[in-house]
Amino acid sequence: MQRPTVEFTQKDVNSMESVPSPDTALTPCNSPAPQGSLAAAQNQYAKEGAISLARRRWQEGTVYVRKSKNLPDAWWGRYVETVETESGPRRIQRNVRLGEARYFTKPLAKRALREYVDKANCYQPQAVKIQQMGKAATPFAVFAARWREEVLIHKKASTRATVEGHIKNMLLPAFGKLATGDIDSESVQTFLNRLVGKLSAKTIANVWTTIRIMWNSACAWKHATGDLHVDLPRVRKLKMRCYSVEEIKRMLAASKGAERAFFWLAVETGMRAGEIIALRTSDVDLENLSVEVNKAIWAGEEDSPKTEAGYRSVCLSSRLGAALREYLAGRTEGYLFQSSTGRPWDSSTVLGRKLNGLLERLDIPKIDLKLLAKFVGKDRSIEQATRSEKRAASLGLHSFRHTNATAMDSLGIPQQVRKQRIGHSGSGDVTEIYTHTFTQDERAAAEKLGEFFGTGWPETDTGKLISFPNLSQKEEGLPIGGSEALVNQ
Repeated sequence: MQRPTVEFTQKDVNSMESVPSPDTALTPCNSPAPQGSLAAAQNQYAKEGAISLARRRWQEGTVYVRKSKNLPDAWWGRYVETVETESGPRRIQRNVRLGEARYFTKPLAKRALREYVDKANCYQPQAVKIQQMGKAATPFAVFAARWREEVLIHKKASTRATVEGHIKNMLLPAFGKLATGDIDSESVQTFLNRLVGKLSAKTIANVWTTIRIMWNSACAWKHATGDLHVDLPRVRKLKMRCYSVEEIKRMLAASKGAERAFFWLAVETGMRAGEIIALRTSDVDLENLSVEVNKAIWAGEEDSPKTEAGYRSVCLSSRLGAALREYLAGRTEGYLFQSSTGRPWDSSTVLGRKLNGLLERLDIPKIDLKLLAKFVGKDRSIEQATRSEKRAASLGLHSFRHTNATAMDSLGIPQQVRKQRIGHSGSGDVTEIYTHTFTQDERAAAEKLGEFFGTGWPETDTGKLISFPNLSQKEEGLPIGGSEALVNQ
């Protein structure tokens, strides 16, 4: 087989003659390259503030001896590392201690520095990361927007509002420009630590819950891998303040019409405020004395109850049933508590205009300053109390729920009945799984609560406050009122 003939023109020959030999010195970067030669690669500079650092793709670093009067002389290494920040990649000069000079020679020091330099040389620009990492290089801001469109829309309205606030006010400023795959436990721990002192421990725990929920989706969508492990500040559980029996009776005696029916229903059933304002007249069975809880209103929107256990039927006492019958006066349509336009009551309006006004008329303090002082301790003033501490020391609509739970415990109502009435989920205990509620037990609980709150109303706004008596006090015949009033424990 004949080999093909290769022909060269005179132009090709001249080009080959102009190529420098291996022994020829390289032309400096500053001088113009001669015709026909290969131009040397130009140095690229990356600015860090007012300092310009040469971007050398494969650096070797330098070693030097640092002398000290008090410490032994030591070998140190200097190199440049590229790091990702919120404003983009930055070149940072690093200095690391390699070892004492008496144990290291210069070659050994260079060898020790090689471990750091190799890691720095492995930096890849964002464009290369996108090709190699794929979804992991997606900025967190882009992932968060996608997650809100696909996942957050399925959450309850109250949950959506809380999570949106966490993402907008805290997560996007901290992680918005970072790649989702670059977020790790260390960065999240540092972020949460910065919140200590600015937010309460409970709020920080809620922010961590938002991060954890989003991280689960990020791992499922291949934007991130691994688990996040952080240590949270200890959440202090504050004992919520609730109404005393005497305060409830004074409030029911001083109110009338819709307000009395609302407050009585709240304290006897333990329903949440959003569940009460979502009730329609069809949900109340005055013949069988029961109320069906199957929805709640938050921010003017109807939604499902807070938990699955929130779907429940609660028995009413005969006294409360009579009060509701008198209030409705034969009305069978619309919301149970509605405005003149047929709109349901707003919980904030009920709190601000109706409940707070009633407390002020009866001289019942809205905030217990002594309890708040106990919460803040000796290191802070009352003005420095957190929102959670102020809420725990205040009386509000949710305080009726705490009063109801305390009253049922004081009356010795079975725990399973209490959990069913208040709408709490059962624990994982096997015994409770096989424990069922009998109708007669629930009916007896309703009548006990009706007797507890529906009798002995004062004619005037006088009298001392009393607490919840327990069964042992009743059995022993201990006095409850008068000068021997018991003190809340």
